[in-house]
Amino acid sequence: MEWILIVFGILLVAFPVVWVKQSPTQKKIANVRKIARESGLFVRRCRRPDAREDERKLTSVCYEMPCSYKELDMKFCLQRISERGEPSAWNTWRWAGKKPGKKWTEVIHYLTTSSLEDVKALIARPGFIGLILDEKNISEGLTFYVEILSNSKKIVDRDLE
Repeated sequence: MEWILIVFGILLVAFPVVWVKQSPTQKKIANVRKIARESGLFVRRCRRPDAREDERKLTSVCYEMPCSYKELDMKFCLQRISERGEPSAWNTWRWAGKKPGKKWTEVIHYLTTSSLEDVKALIARPGFIGLILDEKNISEGLTFYVEILSNSKKIVDRDLE
């Protein structure tokens, strides 16, 4: 009987330690976010791009590159998570919210054609252009997405300033 109590006591102490340990997927996501921050990207939690107004959960992660263009017309979202929103000119992509002006066509075309299936949405807000990625299934290294965002930043800063 004493041995059963001792084993139970050890399990009671050891279980919380095992519970807190990161899974391989969690380690991979933490490493991706660390690399993103070291590469100059901002990593922030955000709502799903296709969320309704009453949906407030922060279930997505946005990787954003700061840019010098900070005008209010820089506010749009193009997503391919669901069938919500209006269809766009780019296959499988749908508008979530307002559509931008024609001057954004080059940036959007570049982002949609360069992005792999890991990219679930393109987001622009004053001063930032970003991607929402499927972090669990990133097929390319993060440097691929850093390059895409850097090139997009150059297009925005060059053509829209």
